Amino acid sequence: MRPARRLVSLRFPVRLLCTLLLLLSVDVAPVAAQDDGPLISSTSYAAFGRPKYAPGFTHFDYVNPDAPKGGTYRYANTGSFDSLNLMNLLGTAPLGLVVIYDSLMRRAGDEPAARYPLVARSITYPRDLAWMEFHLDPRARWHDGRPITPEDVIFTIDQAKGLVTPALKRVQTAVARTQKTGPRSVRIYFTAKNSPSLPTTVMDMWLLPAHYYRTHNIMAASLDRPLASGPYKIGKFSAGRWIEFERVRDYWARDLPVNKGRHNFDILRQDYYRDGTVANEAFLAGNSDLKFESSAQRWDTEARMPVFRSGQIKRELIPYSNASLYVGIVMNTRRAFLADRQVRRALMLAYDFEWSRRVLLKGHHGRITNFFTNSEFASRGLPSGEELKLLETVRDKVPPELFTRAASFPIGGSWTNRRANIVAAAEILRSAGYRIANGRLLDRRDQPVTLNLVSYSPLMDRQVSLFIENARQLGIAVNYRSFDTAQFRQRLRNYDYDLLLNAPMFAGYETPSYGMTLMWGSKAADTPQQFNYPGVRNPAADAMLSAMLTARNRETTVAAMRALDRILLWNYYAIPMHHIYPAPIGQMPVTYWDRFGHPARQPTYNFSFTSLDTWWLDPVKDARITQGRYQ
Repeated sequence: MRPARRLVSLRFPVRLLCTLLLLLSVDVAPVAAQDDGPLISSTSYAAFGRPKYAPGFTHFDYVNPDAPKGGTYRYANTGSFDSLNLMNLLGTAPLGLVVIYDSLMRRAGDEPAARYPLVARSITYPRDLAWMEFHLDPRARWHDGRPITPEDVIFTIDQAKGLVTPALKRVQTAVARTQKTGPRSVRIYFTAKNSPSLPTTVMDMWLLPAHYYRTHNIMAASLDRPLASGPYKIGKFSAGRWIEFERVRDYWARDLPVNKGRHNFDILRQDYYRDGTVANEAFLAGNSDLKFESSAQRWDTEARMPVFRSGQIKRELIPYSNASLYVGIVMNTRRAFLADRQVRRALMLAYDFEWSRRVLLKGHHGRITNFFTNSEFASRGLPSGEELKLLETVRDKVPPELFTRAASFPIGGSWTNRRANIVAAAEILRSAGYRIANGRLLDRRDQPVTLNLVSYSPLMDRQVSLFIENARQLGIAVNYRSFDTAQFRQRLRNYDYDLLLNAPMFAGYETPSYGMTLMWGSKAADTPQQFNYPGVRNPAADAMLSAMLTARNRETTVAAMRALDRILLWNYYAIPMHHIYPAPIGQMPVTYWDRFGHPARQPTYNFSFTSLDTWWLDPVKDARITQGRYQ
């Protein structure tokens, strides 16, 4: 195994235009002044700092611009799908369906905060960011050949305002109104001024064709192939079993700098399996091409297989700079028992990470210690500087120990430590007004406490087996239940659980925006289909989210996010478990059949394992593979 070696933000001042010219991309130029001051025109955008790629760049640094096209990339998913409509509320769409869609601008994979031209070839905006005008590329086309128009952008935003789908729901919170300003331009007014992250919400949304949805119900679960404009379109499929995405050979944006050297496979095929064990066997049989490792339990035995020893299967550590995906047990504060912070603290003591890591994880996985681990948003030590100033504004709304102690987690790993943690947890529950009778914990109405822990896989029961036993010693009955994909998503959408074991959760944003309010904002707690799984209704957290959204510089954004992380940790909304990958934090291990070429540098943000869009099929290597031949 040879690890990859390389690890691979615009401030908007209030006064001086010359400062704007320095901090924006070098292609920024002032245009005609209006009542709100000089306007800025640019072909790129960074929420903070300066875009890495200057105007006229030809391709991203992490691609091979001469990569050959062709071949098939096969990926094994677990679960199922019963709809091809990403916008509906009831159906389950295939993972990676977004590959058929374009957005107004495209983010780079080797910097955290920048966007570059795609459907919008340039932008104009005032210095207070009250609005942004997008000038559409006249070449932009839907797959049926019709041009992408301002009406399509307005239609997408209007539909997003009526949808609960989390990926588009944040558009509703960002956009106040829209206005067509020309045959190929649209102005979008934001719900707040001076918020550099708001425009990225609109830049990243996938675009929908208004003319297509005049005859198709956007809210219906459907297996009709949706019309889009991206590099792929839906080809053959068998509902719930497999689906193929076909490369659009006359894709209008194939030669744009953001796409050069990408989208190299003719076919992206996804096969669906009932659980991860079967999917892993399919990979070893040569029926899928790549898997990202989430468990080290099979590593030693697999490494002795002939295909590993011969080099036909390779392993590689790919660095990533995103916040690590959160794996843990979420406690649903919508339930009366779990609404008590002290109860949640007691349950935290019932989880023994050290034992799980040693016995179940073979010592490979590190522990998630923050909600934003592996990012600059993770809180450290005691609050200071700008973070402390923000927390002082909510001092009466946060636990007092937040200011005097760094957040920490119980230490287990031995019988002595585990017993001490259980005794401490029992004392906390007793002080909170609960009592034990006949071995059962009784609530304040003298009813036995029973919690349902739901999961997406029966294989996760081992990960929580000791937690369930420790909870039993506290008098709490924890019933473990796993569900198929459709049932599990339905429970997530309606927050129908007491405890939730869902891996991964709380995806980290390198440039946080309104999407964070859908995870931690009070308004999202009672709205179905959001990511606020714990049901957080915390005025201090809301204040930090507001500070983050209105930040005019990266320093304030980081301080607000660290303060938010600290508030979440001290309120015990979830029990952190282990790094999703059996590798050090910040590294993603992948195992793949050695039939591909790929650049020496990899994108360090948002590695696209479902489409592998910077890799390509190497015919010479492919000819050496003795298993899993393409049909």
